[in-house]
Amino acid sequence: MKPNLILFIFLWMSVAMIFAQQPSQVNYYKNPVIPGDFPDPTIIRVGDVYYAAGTSSDFAPHYPLYESIDLVNWKQIGAVFDKTPAWASDSFWAPELLYHNDTFYVYYAAKRKGDRISCIGVATTKNIHEGFNDHGILIEWGNEAIDPFVFKDDDDKLYIFWKAYGLNPDRPIEILGSELSDDGLSLIGEHFSVTNYHEGWRGHGDEGQCIFKKDGMYYMFYSNGGCCDNRCDYRVMVARSKNLRSGWEQFSEPILEGGGQWLCPGHGTLVATPDNRYFYMHHSYHTIDFEYIGRQGMIEELIWDEISGWPHFKNGTFPSEIDEVPFKNTIQRRETVYYSDFSDDKDLQNWQWDLNKRKPEMNRIPDGIELSSDDEGFIFTGISPKTGNFVFDAGVQQNSQVQSGICVYGNSKNILALTIKGGNLVLFSIKNGQEEILAEKNIQLAESLSLRLEAKNGRYYRFYYSINNTEWISLVQDTNFGIDGEFLPQWGTAVRTGIIFNSHNKGVARFSYVKMLNRFR
Repeated sequence: MKPNLILFIFLWMSVAMIFAQQPSQVNYYKNPVIPGDFPDPTIIRVGDVYYAAGTSSDFAPHYPLYESIDLVNWKQIGAVFDKTPAWASDSFWAPELLYHNDTFYVYYAAKRKGDRISCIGVATTKNIHEGFNDHGILIEWGNEAIDPFVFKDDDDKLYIFWKAYGLNPDRPIEILGSELSDDGLSLIGEHFSVTNYHEGWRGHGDEGQCIFKKDGMYYMFYSNGGCCDNRCDYRVMVARSKNLRSGWEQFSEPILEGGGQWLCPGHGTLVATPDNRYFYMHHSYHTIDFEYIGRQGMIEELIWDEISGWPHFKNGTFPSEIDEVPFKNTIQRRETVYYSDFSDDKDLQNWQWDLNKRKPEMNRIPDGIELSSDDEGFIFTGISPKTGNFVFDAGVQQNSQVQSGICVYGNSKNILALTIKGGNLVLFSIKNGQEEILAEKNIQLAESLSLRLEAKNGRYYRFYYSINNTEWISLVQDTNFGIDGEFLPQWGTAVRTGIIFNSHNKGVARFSYVKMLNRFR
């Protein structure tokens, strides 16, 4: 055999042995797994399917619902409530999902009509894809009851825990608990405190609790600190006890706190996989996009120290930026482009509107959609941006009686918008209810045109228009990047972007398409 051939065979065999010794390819995911505004997430597993829901505040429909089979790729399947429960007015916070007796439950906090005291309600459904039936108020507790969590013990008894006394200046906040009836719709017996300050509990503003049992020990994960604006210092703590009702021992330091790309993590729920691994879904702010894009849905793997018995997160005390996928062969997919020409009723099923306004009437027409409303002022519907750098376009058909266009929306008193009416383009802001015209331009154009807004870090905005969808013309020539939208986010709620109209004489606004490009980092 020739020397060169021998050398070739030797090298080939060496390379083959090296590759044979390599482990199978490991896939990774990046947080967030549910990008955009998704505070106070709750997660459950039913069989091999995971479900999650989050706070919707004063946007409707209430509590967006997501579904996943791998904890990494999530699809929105609707909302808990398409219609506001009869007893509730606003501030729809911190839902908690439960699956019990072949029934899905959701426990949630909202403010009651009339006195606007936060109470905890409960709703159920046999089919989570078809919405929930509300059973009204379950817990009314002084000035406020929020952050429900339901725990099922080994004997199948149900217990509900909630945050109390948050608005009482005369006593510290406590996390209270009570046994629930088997149907989950009423309290049984006396309530009890798991954060009894009279017995030495250390904490300040504890909330967002989640209780889990492992090897005969109860563990409570909870959050404290400031949760909901750019001054936040939220973090996750843990305590444990052999008795659900008393004797809780606190771990001295946070097990999850802000650092790296993600800040102020907290208010999460723990879920176990079929192979007994544990994942904690929580929310965090991105260091750059912050309150403009909101508290986003994250997952972290939790492990237990075999010696001390205390849990900790696999990747340390900072929220994970990247980690191995929970299930082999999972590939994370990002929805970078959203497009709709309104040809399908499902196109708008996950769009939101301002709870303090009536839902706009939406009717599909052959070349788009018509919107109308009996409400006064500007009417909005839109979606949550998934990242701070995004572009949003909409095709607008002119109507001399209706001012319509695109906007970034905080609430009805805080808006940044570009609109068209009678050939006149108007770029304006509304800050704390005061409108200011930023730029105007009269243009000779066809019946329809396209409008565009471009966002940087969720805070800065540029606006454009186009007659042919090819050449985009900036309405304002600036040296810096656009208009500062610092005033837009409201406490605890990120901005939305979408379409807007101001109807006079009950006119209709017409749009032919919308498109959003999310530029993930």
